[in-house]
Amino acid sequence: MVETVLDTVCPVCGEKSLIYRAEELDLPYFGKCLQTTIICRNCGYRHADVMMLDVNEPMFYEFLVEREEDLNVKVVRATSGTIEIPEIGAKIEPGPLSESFITTVEGVLNRIVDVLVQIMHDTPEMRDKVNDILRKIGYIKHGRMKAHIIVKDPLGNSAILSNRVRKRRLNEEEIKELKLGEITYELRGIK
Repeated sequence: MVETVLDTVCPVCGEKSLIYRAEELDLPYFGKCLQTTIICRNCGYRHADVMMLDVNEPMFYEFLVEREEDLNVKVVRATSGTIEIPEIGAKIEPGPLSESFITTVEGVLNRIVDVLVQIMHDTPEMRDKVNDILRKIGYIKHGRMKAHIIVKDPLGNSAILSNRVRKRRLNEEEIKELKLGEITYELRGIK
């Protein structure tokens, strides 16, 4: 692992206290990637990313969560990956500040819970709807409700790691419907 102190100010606290860490990993199903992390020693700000160093084809993964042990299945989400859980109406899409992460099914559910708690705090009128989704997440976590975790990645750098996963290549129409998460520019009229 490489660690460097950056001569840059933290975007949160404004102090020159950022540390940059980079490590090359060899992930099963993916190949080589570079995991990078920027951490502020002063306020704890953190930004992490995983950049794939190998080129992969656009992929669709689907995993059925049926029991508590399924919460331990690994989920890899690159900045270009979209995660959906249709049974609770959840969708995590890429954006310009998307972060890659490697977690478990339970970790994905916990990320959704964190957002729901924030929504309930910011918009109390959504309390009943949010509580209904939180209840369903509880049922999923305790094996009382089945749910599908779907991962779609037009760059092929995300996945669900299980021998029970259903996977296939995304078709062109599906690829067009997905966000990339990276800032892209379209210049019309330039050939």
